[in-house]
Amino acid sequence: MKRLISLLLFFLHSSLFVAVAQTTRIVGGDLSLLPAYEAAGDKWLDADGTVIPDLLAYVKQQGWNVVRVRLFLDPTRDSDPATCQDYAYVLALAQRVKAAGMKVMLDFHYSDTWADPSMQKIPSAWTGDTGNAALASRLFTYSYEIVDGMIQEGGAPDYVQLGNEITYGLLWRTSDGKYPSSSSQYAAAGYCPTWSATYADGKTQWQRTASLLNNAAHGVRQAFNDQGLDSVSVKLIVHTELGNSKYNSDHFYRHLRTAGFDNYDIVGLSYYPFWHGTLTTLGNLLSTFRKSFPQKEVQIVETAWYNNYYPYTADGTNQYTIASLNAAWTADGPGMVRYLHDLVEKLKAYDHVTGLVYWMPEECGNGANSSGVSQVMDNWDNRGFWECAWKSGSHTLKGRPSRRALPTQMKVLSEMPTGLPLAGPSSV
Repeated sequence: MKRLISLLLFFLHSSLFVAVAQTTRIVGGDLSLLPAYEAAGDKWLDADGTVIPDLLAYVKQQGWNVVRVRLFLDPTRDSDPATCQDYAYVLALAQRVKAAGMKVMLDFHYSDTWADPSMQKIPSAWTGDTGNAALASRLFTYSYEIVDGMIQEGGAPDYVQLGNEITYGLLWRTSDGKYPSSSSQYAAAGYCPTWSATYADGKTQWQRTASLLNNAAHGVRQAFNDQGLDSVSVKLIVHTELGNSKYNSDHFYRHLRTAGFDNYDIVGLSYYPFWHGTLTTLGNLLSTFRKSFPQKEVQIVETAWYNNYYPYTADGTNQYTIASLNAAWTADGPGMVRYLHDLVEKLKAYDHVTGLVYWMPEECGNGANSSGVSQVMDNWDNRGFWECAWKSGSHTLKGRPSRRALPTQMKVLSEMPTGLPLAGPSSV
């Protein structure tokens, strides 16, 4: 057990921490709920059953060198307790990450709530003027002010995601922020037809998206410039989740380039095998990026595997099975270990892959108080490294015997081979 947490944590670390030209490989996790769990009274136990006094120091000791944290504009407008990451929350966590000796990956959602391929809702504070120029200006100012403040307060981000899973664009002009119900509404909403190889099919949307992203990127880089820092020292990430289609992913980044946006450094991907296919599918996608975008790094900025059971559909049918995935990963501790091992082995074959970030490894339940009110999560994902429980308390590592392999797997990551020289990022 002692080595099992060390194999999930250490495994993520050990094979990515290698220089690629002037590029540092990163490995870590999205710990956006860490302060919320701490406030609820939850504690994480190590392999010996001893309380870990500082989880950030612990993962650093295991070899992690980056922590990802999401940011919402006004999360109080969302009833989900897990949507709590406003600027003050994020700044405090970023300061702790830096003090622990790790890098910060800032994940702008550019929304008051979750942004993903099904919803990219314009923040309520910005709904007064949703014209393209106005939204572009908002993105520049907001991105600038957030990053400028974090730099001044000792929480400067090292990596910045310009939106979260913006597979079909961002800041959609729909009443509920969800994707438009009819193709006739795509252009007006700003919804990009990523599935089309023909740029002209969505030229208006691609130009809008390129303008929004250019302004966001300029805001981040200008904040670094104005603080006397090198604007290319911060790495900008464009994040999508099309891990199951090398063609759609290729279309997305190609069309953005055609529309005039190339001011970013890293292609960021979500890869969840239960949604995005096998490791062979992922490998095909990585090969496509190496050929089509040789100047860009690629990072898996979200991934996870089930540690307990597969989710079920409304009719009770198991929708994610080993057979359907054509995989050898069971939904338990050993399966998670095997998944990470296989993923790392796959990534090691690609010299342009420079990062791996695990999604919500700190998950340990609802964080409910003595009255049974959930303070952290309404539902469980069952993909974290610790046992989940309804009420807050102390949580043991998931799968005692199997978790021994986790640190070892993280070590494998840092042993990934040195890649080919990468061109420098675009400037402001």
